[in-house]
Amino acid sequence: MLEELIRDIWQTILKYSTQYYVLILLLLLAYLVMAFRYRIDYLVMKDDVVWRRWYKAVFLCPSCHRRLRPDGHPPNYLCPKCGNSFTFGDKAVKEWTKHRPLMTKGEFIRYLTLLVFLAIGALWIFTSGVLHN
Repeated sequence: MLEELIRDIWQTILKYSTQYYVLILLLLLAYLVMAFRYRIDYLVMKDDVVWRRWYKAVFLCPSCHRRLRPDGHPPNYLCPKCGNSFTFGDKAVKEWTKHRPLMTKGEFIRYLTLLVFLAIGALWIFTSGVLHN
């Protein structure tokens, strides 16, 4: 009884994963773009000295002494252990927020990539006949 249930669930998963393989691949790629957003931004923004200084800065959490990671936009940092947000940085990093562009080059590349993934997925759905099955 339990083996049949597991086998039926496995067959259903295999059926849908082979039928919608393009969408699963695009979903995985979109997840990777969002999960590694700061590393992708660093590859694009490494010529911006202030952004690089914010990304590479080493500050420790005052309560648990773990290394803070960049969060959001400069000069914000987040502690991965206790979840507290902090603002550190030199004057150039703090001034960057006042003169920050509407969208950095890294954000533009990421959003454009996600938009391309969405367009490919929509195009695949509407041209493959998946909706008619």
